[in-house]
Amino acid sequence: MKNIVGFDCGNSSFRITIGRYDGKRINTQVVEQIPNQMIQINGDYYWDILNIYKGLVDGLKKAANLVDKIDSIGLSTWGIDFAMFSKEKVMINNPYSYRNTFGNEVLNAIPESEQNEMFLETGILCDKINSVFMLKALQNKIGSITKAADKLLMIPDILNFFLTGKMINEPSELSTSQMMDSRTKEISSFMCDKFGIKKDLFCSIGHHGELIGLLSKEVKDEIGVDYDIPVICVPSHDTAAAVLAIPAKEDSFAFISSGTWSLIGTEIEKPIVNEETRRAKLTNEVGAFDKITLLKNGAGMFIIQRLKTECEQELGREVSWKEIDEMAASKADDVPVFLVQDSKYFNPLSMSDEIWNYFKQTEQVTTEKDWVTLFRSFDESMACSYAETIREIEKVTKKSFDSIYMVGGGSRNSLLCQLSANYSGKNLFLGGKESTSLGTILAQIKYFEKEKTILELRNIISTELSEKHYECEISANSEVLDRYKKLITKGEKV
Repeated sequence: MKNIVGFDCGNSSFRITIGRYDGKRINTQVVEQIPNQMIQINGDYYWDILNIYKGLVDGLKKAANLVDKIDSIGLSTWGIDFAMFSKEKVMINNPYSYRNTFGNEVLNAIPESEQNEMFLETGILCDKINSVFMLKALQNKIGSITKAADKLLMIPDILNFFLTGKMINEPSELSTSQMMDSRTKEISSFMCDKFGIKKDLFCSIGHHGELIGLLSKEVKDEIGVDYDIPVICVPSHDTAAAVLAIPAKEDSFAFISSGTWSLIGTEIEKPIVNEETRRAKLTNEVGAFDKITLLKNGAGMFIIQRLKTECEQELGREVSWKEIDEMAASKADDVPVFLVQDSKYFNPLSMSDEIWNYFKQTEQVTTEKDWVTLFRSFDESMACSYAETIREIEKVTKKSFDSIYMVGGGSRNSLLCQLSANYSGKNLFLGGKESTSLGTILAQIKYFEKEKTILELRNIISTELSEKHYECEISANSEVLDRYKKLITKGEKV
């Protein structure tokens, strides 16, 4: 029996999970779940990395009390964000959040022709949240700190360093920076030269399933163990970890990772870097064990999380997710839709007002704002976006997928799942509820059983997960989907 700990830190919460692996099956137990949120100071958004680290250590302590021995640890977080360290290995800035607008200002100043060139050089689509644009913005905003920086660590790299004292850059996370060439999986000299970034700012790049280092003596003392615990390099970008935990038995499949962000894509062997991919707004991120996840990174549950908060503020009470689902299900006719990928929904002052104003501008409503319509519209609009993106991926890859696998928090929304099946015209299968944590656990099994293939790792969980799925009930050419497509053709931003 191996007791394997997976740490999954998202934008809204982080959790510590024990995976008990007996050589054939994994039995998981969530040990701790702790809220996480951005902190706004003087108009800028930060992550409280020290609080996240404290929660990780507290969770490890609880995990250590539940098992005879922790055999290994692996962790993942969201992508993009980072902090810089001095040559003495001291963190010299608190991580800024990608929800700041610094990066967007840098990207907007770059001509489209140069953005195209950057994509062709890296295989990564230019996006306002990519780390390279934040880093360039910080060179202007806090130049004295960026000049003093010796190393750059992404969020999961920081936590691995705090645990072990070892500095590496994990590849799936690093690929979200757009500083890595997804073909060579090395730092791009072209990008370094273009943005005036020294190449040795980055550490050696880790390999999945291999040892980063052992838990430091200080951490062992804090969690109350007297034995060594290896910390393993796993796919640290939560999307890459979640995709590893998709219970697919076929080599070629489509996936939707529906969390704070929605990532819709497929797993391929090599990047597809051409004009068709760029026009479809698809990017080639590094996945688990040198695979590539060709995907579109778009809006996700962040929108409905904001709607929930605003609804609660207006009503003066807590509104459960069950109540939200019931409200959405109660409205089936005359549902307005909005383009969820539009930048106006990135982080507006009022999400509900922004969406409702769009409904009025496009003459979809004439009444005052109501929450039932907003919640139903989110499910409809997101499902349309998923369906359109799957079709784009099929066109670029020249493949046709029979079914879709959905993982993440959005998979708990039954209406969203059914609508996604309907509008895509495909059956939709659900993965595990804690797919990111499960992915970090599967990658650690590779450390103990090096001969296992990705398909064999997935087979460990495929028999354990529910066979629940959603079958397409209506034609994909529904009235709502047609209206969504017409909004796109009118030149709206997507």
